[in-house]
Amino acid sequence: MRTLVSFEEARALTLAAARPAPPERVALADALGRTLAAPAVAAGDLPPFTTSAMDGLAVRAADVATAGGAPVVLRVVETVHAGRVPARKIKKGLCARIMTGAPLPDGADAVVPVEWTEDAGEDHVRVLRPVEPGRFVRPRGEALREGASVLAAGAIVTPAAVGMLAALGFDRVEVARAPRLAVVATGDELVDVGVLPGPGQIRDSNGPALAAQARACGADALPPLRARDDEAALRAALDAADAADVLVFAGGVSMGERDLVRDELARRGVRWAFWQVRQRPGKPLCVGVLPDGRPVVGLPGNPVSASVCFEVYVRPLVAAMLGRPERTARRGVLAEGLEKPAGLHVFARVRAAPDAEGRLALTSAGPQGSHVYRTVLDADGLAHLPEALAAAPPGLVVAYEPW
Repeated sequence: MRTLVSFEEARALTLAAARPAPPERVALADALGRTLAAPAVAAGDLPPFTTSAMDGLAVRAADVATAGGAPVVLRVVETVHAGRVPARKIKKGLCARIMTGAPLPDGADAVVPVEWTEDAGEDHVRVLRPVEPGRFVRPRGEALREGASVLAAGAIVTPAAVGMLAALGFDRVEVARAPRLAVVATGDELVDVGVLPGPGQIRDSNGPALAAQARACGADALPPLRARDDEAALRAALDAADAADVLVFAGGVSMGERDLVRDELARRGVRWAFWQVRQRPGKPLCVGVLPDGRPVVGLPGNPVSASVCFEVYVRPLVAAMLGRPERTARRGVLAEGLEKPAGLHVFARVRAAPDAEGRLALTSAGPQGSHVYRTVLDADGLAHLPEALAAAPPGLVVAYEPW
């Protein structure tokens, strides 16, 4: 097991523990927010036939070419509504009334808007302006051609994606099964959220917060578990988390005499990739793999450190399991100096807003102590202050990851 590794090495080793989530087919109505396990390819053209883009007349453009000088009178042979198939071919001197979205009759190559026409007696209409061939017409396949790639594997299904998939006839889609993630909060001091803490006790915020972060990044969070600082309680929690694809512990991974998580998991065959990272917050972080290949992440017990490290390590781990592309960090400029201890990669909780020059300006979300959880709530994301930096003065350009 490697110890006291860099942030870059720790993230790479964490992603190396990812194993692909198996695919499953779900109804389109249940696909929102899920991750496509296979590319979506158009099985036909959109639109599937040439249609009118306006209410008006389907005409041969050549027949109305002179309408700018004097009106042209055409005979109306039928009316075509959306959802109906034209029955007549448009020949010289003929036209058809047509509604938006209706198929264009054979022989017609343009549509004259109804505003450019007037009645000229029974079954006849007067055209007041000319149109060019193809005007106010939506050609077959204009929006999408058969065989075109619509969505790549790894794409998140958004409401717009649902609409496109519906238009293409995908009543069921193949998505990656959401990894089941178990959060185990450890500590004798923890009590339920609805319980008034006694002397020396605190409410368990790690369990609910980390489960919420798991759901927000696409995982299926199992009901949070809690274990007291003894081996029997840890064993019981591990047994209860047996259905999980990813195990996340909050607390119990440092060097105190009651930090028992690493040793208990080692007895179960976990191969630890690393322990401790040159970073703040979250130095006592560890990542390993169970004998059956399931990743295990040991987060610090401090709620700020746990939430930040979940965002930095567990979120990309889940994304890799789902097959989602890795999120690219943005660039931001520090609008104020931030504390930067030497030799540590710092995740500063910051607010982000455009400045007068259009740059993404980053300011501190508040005191950066690992006990000030309010800054997790107030921050827009994390500014990365690399280990090699001796200081973080105003004007410094840094990587920024939004929550």
